[in-house]
Amino acid sequence: MPIEEILGRIIVNIAFLLILANLLSHLRFFQRIFLKERRSFKEDLLLSLIFFGIIVISSEFRIDIGAYVTNTRVIGAMSAGLLGGPLVGFISSVFGSLYVLFRVEPFGFAQAAAFSTLCFGLLGAGFYPYFQRGNWKYRDLFLLGMFAEFFEMFALMRQWITLDISMNIILESCLPMILINSVGLVAFVGSFNYVYIHQDAEVSRRMRQLSTLANDLLPLFRNDREALENMKTFADYFLESYHLSGIMITDADSVLTWHAEDIDLKLEDIKELPIIASECMEKGELIIMEKTYEESIWAEALKDNYSAAVPLLMLDRPYGSLIIWAKKKWFNQTYELESLQFIQLMLSFYLSIHELEKQQRLRDEAELRALQFQVNPHFLFNALNTIAFVCRKDGEEARSLLHILASYFRYNLERTSGMTSFASEMEHVGDYLKIEQARFEEKLQVRYELSADMNYRIPLLIIQPIVENAVRYGINQKGYRSITIRSRNLTETETEGGRTGIEVSVADEGPGFPEEVLSNVRRNETIEGHVGVTNVNRRLLSLYGEGLHIQSSERGSTVTMRFYKMEEERGKEAADEDCNR
Repeated sequence: MPIEEILGRIIVNIAFLLILANLLSHLRFFQRIFLKERRSFKEDLLLSLIFFGIIVISSEFRIDIGAYVTNTRVIGAMSAGLLGGPLVGFISSVFGSLYVLFRVEPFGFAQAAAFSTLCFGLLGAGFYPYFQRGNWKYRDLFLLGMFAEFFEMFALMRQWITLDISMNIILESCLPMILINSVGLVAFVGSFNYVYIHQDAEVSRRMRQLSTLANDLLPLFRNDREALENMKTFADYFLESYHLSGIMITDADSVLTWHAEDIDLKLEDIKELPIIASECMEKGELIIMEKTYEESIWAEALKDNYSAAVPLLMLDRPYGSLIIWAKKKWFNQTYELESLQFIQLMLSFYLSIHELEKQQRLRDEAELRALQFQVNPHFLFNALNTIAFVCRKDGEEARSLLHILASYFRYNLERTSGMTSFASEMEHVGDYLKIEQARFEEKLQVRYELSADMNYRIPLLIIQPIVENAVRYGINQKGYRSITIRSRNLTETETEGGRTGIEVSVADEGPGFPEEVLSNVRRNETIEGHVGVTNVNRRLLSLYGEGLHIQSSERGSTVTMRFYKMEEERGKEAADEDCNR
């Protein structure tokens, strides 16, 4: 067969596969299964059968070229592993190899073709984690396709084809076929980019929706009404904003609010918590129920709905649960669960804030608590957006970031003393920087040079605002944020009045402080846009009579803080020394 005819038929086969890929990528049910992070075995089996069908079609569109038969089987088998994952790649390639073994003749050729088909699926499955992280390029796919084709040629020549025939086939058609199949693999896998583009667009839409929801609900975080009233307002708004059949908020023992548009089930009829509420609070994680409730009170009302529940945390302790019900035909597990986890963070944060406000009134520590509640809203929502994004890529990393965020706010909210150890304060700063590094990745570089006494007592929440200011404004000309935190002990000879203490400095490589800011620091005036710097400067002046020292230039800034021993601490140390004599 002329080489032109062989290439033409291969191109037609690939074109057919591309049409098939585009049709699949636009089917709603395929998108829903394909994008699921945790598929059931039944769903993996369904995907395996789809890719097995692609392998069969690729095998049937074969082209006889004398002693050798060429086809596009490599595209279907490798795509199963690359796109569907290890289990899908393995199952579909096993089915495909069995099909080739019993369908192709002669048997020696079939053995080699079946073996290579199985290897294609396993090879794609092996590269699945790399391709899922989004680091790959089309060049990577092309090279992987070439490697697979060369492997198949080696398997065929080793098991069945004579050396003379092998050389003739390679010279006549195999090298062009290898190139075309490699390009075909790139085009076939690339056709499924529509699914990811559609997912990204949907995620962007959902994030905009969540941002709007967060802005609209922000007044709830600021009013003085009871938490239950705010919860009811939130439930009404959330139900209207999403296609939900119902929403419920509970505490540990009872239902606080229940809203449903088309479900005839009143709050007073609910005598106990749904099973899903108890499970999510007990396990401390998201719980999904796809089957009908076995409880009689829910069975009829919610028979056509999926349900999902997340625990609500108050100061990192279970307080209650948030449950949503959505029609099965509307429920998109990936997006709905990301939204639910985002809302969980908002409500848990709100509950923690509300509880601490009650403690503030009881303890009558207005000034310190005011400082503890000065959480930058930009940082909070950026952290939540970062965690929501990480949820789609790495569940373990997202869970770790949630714990770090909880630790960060717990430090802000649970401290009752105005002083803490330098080590505790640096641990809090470290939690903040870990969250920011998850957001900026390699564009945020942090270096520590700490030689001061880590047990030294310093004011609570004094360093993090300065570090936050450096992260926000310390961007160098290459777009990187490079932060260096240094500390050292101070001796009596280098301080006025012979005081001892420690010195902490935060340096960046940004464009420097505006002259107006430096002037306001010297005059102890409010600095617009730099609330943290203003607050820290005033606290230092109040406690030690010495504010911030700022060195600033176009190549970067260094903000230095000095913490001295308080009079009562020095008196206690002197008394201890007298007792030891």
